[in-house]
Amino acid sequence: MNKKSSITLVVFILLIFSTVQASEDLQLTGHLVTAQNEPIAGAVILHRPSQIKTVSGKDGSFSLQVPNRPRISLEIIHPDFIEKVVTLTSADMTDKMRIVLKPIFRPREEVTVTAFRYPEASTSIPVAQSVVASENLEESMPINIADGLQEVPGVSNMGAGGFSLVPNIRGLARGRIVILLDSARLTSERRTGPSASFVNARDIETIEVLRSASSVFYGSDAIGGVIHLRTKKPVMDGRIRGTVHAEYGSVNDKKGLGLQLEGSRRNTGFLMSFQFDDAAAYLSPEETVLQSQYTQGSLLGKIVHETQKRNIVLSFLGARGRDIGKANASSADKPTWYPRENENFVQLHWIEKDLSGKGEIDFQAFFNSQFLETHKDTLMDYRTKEEFSRTEGDDYGFFLSYNNNWNDLNFSAGLDYFGRKGVHAYGRTRELIESGAVSEQTEEWPYRDGRRGDLGFFMSVDYTGLKNVDLIGGVRYDTLKLEALSGGKKNESSQYDAVTGFMGGSIKLTSNLIVFANVSSAYRAPSLSELFYTGITGRGMIISQPGLKPERSLNADGGIRFFDERIFIGASAFIYEIDNLIERYLVLPDVYTYGNVDRGRISGFELEMEYSFRPGWRLFGNYFHYKGKSAVTGEPLNDLPSDRLFGGTQAWFGRFSLGAFMTAQWKKTTPGPAETVIPGFVHLQLRAAYIFNPSLRFFLNISNLLNQLYYARTDPDSVYEPGRSIRLGFTYRF
Repeated sequence: MNKKSSITLVVFILLIFSTVQASEDLQLTGHLVTAQNEPIAGAVILHRPSQIKTVSGKDGSFSLQVPNRPRISLEIIHPDFIEKVVTLTSADMTDKMRIVLKPIFRPREEVTVTAFRYPEASTSIPVAQSVVASENLEESMPINIADGLQEVPGVSNMGAGGFSLVPNIRGLARGRIVILLDSARLTSERRTGPSASFVNARDIETIEVLRSASSVFYGSDAIGGVIHLRTKKPVMDGRIRGTVHAEYGSVNDKKGLGLQLEGSRRNTGFLMSFQFDDAAAYLSPEETVLQSQYTQGSLLGKIVHETQKRNIVLSFLGARGRDIGKANASSADKPTWYPRENENFVQLHWIEKDLSGKGEIDFQAFFNSQFLETHKDTLMDYRTKEEFSRTEGDDYGFFLSYNNNWNDLNFSAGLDYFGRKGVHAYGRTRELIESGAVSEQTEEWPYRDGRRGDLGFFMSVDYTGLKNVDLIGGVRYDTLKLEALSGGKKNESSQYDAVTGFMGGSIKLTSNLIVFANVSSAYRAPSLSELFYTGITGRGMIISQPGLKPERSLNADGGIRFFDERIFIGASAFIYEIDNLIERYLVLPDVYTYGNVDRGRISGFELEMEYSFRPGWRLFGNYFHYKGKSAVTGEPLNDLPSDRLFGGTQAWFGRFSLGAFMTAQWKKTTPGPAETVIPGFVHLQLRAAYIFNPSLRFFLNISNLLNQLYYARTDPDSVYEPGRSIRLGFTYRF
């Protein structure tokens, strides 16, 4: 073969090879977007085996030619978003590929809230509010919902200590805030109000905190605001997915374990989540805090059907609490705990869309059968006094509304009903001698057949026809009745009617500066326990007051927000005038009762900021100051937290994040009639997270870094807070 023929043959072989190689290449195209469907520009899309990469355009689009394989993995890197690895099969490789990235720090202007029962941008609503995302809860690993809200401005908690703490907004708790689970109301016969402690934080997608009176939208009890827990929904991408979570806490030997499965086909998806936590009594820097143990498990099941015309969600949440301690200063000789707490929550939520243009019907119904047991021992020389109580009942309700948007006017009207039935309170007292034999026993029914019915009619309008102005107004009428067989024999009832209103607006002074204000009225009817329950509680004895009047309030809020791509600054101030404020009083050692204060006045302000001074690194903090007193006597009110400053910084370095957090609380010098003076404290915390790969993540949380000995609340029965604690966790997704 001559030289010319040899060259021709080599060229021919190379052409054949290149043709075969080209036939093995695959062209991938798609879009990178946020959860709000906003395009992501400037992200690097890398195929690591071949080192082939490209960058997404202004519209989030990308195109990449890679070797053809049955499974292809792409790494997506952007300084403002969590690094993501996407594994594609042949079924995924289409020209309509859409990849969603989660931001490291979520811009405020992209957050949507449902404060007024319909979605709206958080920066434009005329009330103070905050949102806690699942990513924050995953990193902080809170023991329950109340613990997960401690970094939110204006939110503190109530109780002596331990697991069963109750959220407090702007100094208002004890039934003065509404807690919702996927739009359904939670309730409890605990004197401090519902705690939502049975809802596991690992099942939460977001927590919306509305720091404003909201009776016109949610009825009775919303004087202080609303805490809305939204549980996770399945990802509707046609796949079966799973998540395993485990964690351990050193200060109380806490062991947590969770398993979540989810999947979808076409327009229907499912999610099942089992979560379990068990913890012993925790250690303070000085001693073991008795009765701070808890054991709790929950099962969440959800079926979702979504189309352009309708959304249907059917869900169930069953929770079981066992031997939940009621930590207090007298736990050594008067141990108190909750032997059992059961919740069985069933919900149906149905939304019909595009009716008569932009019309929408929203319907929801729920049912919850629950009970709570309380056990208290009083240890004496040769005897033990044993007190046991059980409160049980069924909660149910529905919500129906019609919403429509006509040009610049959004109209909403409807009705809701919240009811309780079959509420029974049972008490038993026994005295046991040294041998364990019962020497004396008494039984009582503080009340039986308790019922509550609250029917409300509401209407609201949201007008945006004026340039840079958003105006919202609403009115509501409620009729409410409570009744029970007091002492198990005498039928007693109380009935209330209330008209509430709301009027507010926001003005966009510039593209980044918004001022807002609102005035509203709100009310709270006394609970069944406040009216009819006389008997033992977790902290002693309580005497009911059937003659209590409902609380009614007049509220004013205002504030300012400034935000751009990397900074948010907010300030808000408020004043509440509450007539017939229901307060708890100590009348004898360990014996409490209720009474109406002629008028309570609460005022204060909140400051908050967040600054991302470079991609992946942010600085944040908030501060609040409140004061409250009787407008008649000038005496301070209960439940007002002392000044608190929270601040921190967090940075991402590739797959590793590190954060430092500080909480400083001032000394309480003006306690209410059922409180005590406590000194201030400083609490330091470190958090770290590492994304080992797209499936496996590790978390580290070191709290009370300096091992400080301190009280966090002004409750006279308060116990020391946990000492230095190391919590380790991991999440594996498959």
